[in-house]
Amino acid sequence: MRKLKHLFAVVVLAASMGALRPAQAQTFTVLHQFDGQVDDGAFPQGSIIRDAAGNLYGTTSLPGTLFKISANGTESVLAFVNGSELGDSPTGSLALDGAVNLYGVAEEGSGGAGTIFKVSPKGQGTVLFSFQGGLDNTNPKGPAGGVLLGSNGNIFGAAQFGNDLACFVGCGSIFRLDSTGGMHFLHKFTGGADGSNPTGPLVRDASGNLYGVTQSGGDHLCAQFLLKTHDGCGVVFKIDHHGVFTVLHTFTGGKAGAVPQAGLLLDASGNLYGTTKTGGILKNGIIYKVASDGTYTVLHRFIGTDGETPNGGLVGDANGNLFGTTQLGGDGQNGTVFELSPSGALTVLHNFEGLDDGAFPLAGLFRDQDGHLYGTVVTTGLIERIQGGNVFEITP
Repeated sequence: MRKLKHLFAVVVLAASMGALRPAQAQTFTVLHQFDGQVDDGAFPQGSIIRDAAGNLYGTTSLPGTLFKISANGTESVLAFVNGSELGDSPTGSLALDGAVNLYGVAEEGSGGAGTIFKVSPKGQGTVLFSFQGGLDNTNPKGPAGGVLLGSNGNIFGAAQFGNDLACFVGCGSIFRLDSTGGMHFLHKFTGGADGSNPTGPLVRDASGNLYGVTQSGGDHLCAQFLLKTHDGCGVVFKIDHHGVFTVLHTFTGGKAGAVPQAGLLLDASGNLYGTTKTGGILKNGIIYKVASDGTYTVLHRFIGTDGETPNGGLVGDANGNLFGTTQLGGDGQNGTVFELSPSGALTVLHNFEGLDDGAFPLAGLFRDQDGHLYGTVVTTGLIERIQGGNVFEITP
């Protein structure tokens, strides 16, 4: 157990380039700094979630842990996912049910290709499914990004590889894991127009339709990759409640963006919002919208000073503002936290300096009802890289 440390506040400086607007004063606080020890963990790569009592949860990838930061600021490790029966290297985001059970995925496990696991509020862990490795690419492999909890104990997710021999290591699939541990495939990607290598988590609307992205594939030759133009730039897809698969948008590279990042945001009108890793201006990435009628719009192209390589999903508020992170770029080239207004004006809420505030956020954000933003950075201190990242809060 350990208390909060390294609390500090910074006021974000105003930016004045391109579509940037002057930043408002924000308070940035480090809630917990990981020390890299076995009983603490290091290098969080997934986003933070919070329960109704104000407790925060997340994972570290090396060594693999599932941690909790209580509402009074105490950090503890709930479970180890570092070669234990739960698997190894949890990198995605967690999901939380009404009983405060936590669900996640690990990249490795006893089967050689990852696990889906469950951890109770008391830290009791259970493997719900173990993905099988080996040379048989017809098996699903590599659960990616996290899972979506459905009704009646169903769990939805994406396996990045396996399931189809058309791709070198398999093109991946979208699956449903039922309450008895049975695996059902909602779609097996072929590497063609339908895309390949999906990443989660998925999002679901009130009618039971699922939405997600693939990071490659599609029927457009992708100019972003000179050596792999056949792979495609990725797609946004829908699987309706009858199981019908539809491509909603195919990325074409260039200024239109390429390699969509996981974690779509779905609003009440059925519009989808997301980011791409590359494309745009100097391949810095973009923020995009796929309207409910299928219209695709680029909302913002990053120029470097406002961020580069946006990561994870977006979160929004009631006024239509979008919030997210970039892995790189900003004043110190260590990443940013940003806000995009409905009019398209982007504000940098925090430029990571690579000091006590950390560097390189690899996941999206969690936003509470009071407008507080929570996130993680993968490393802390560019000089002392052994420091293992942190959990931060930005208060408006």
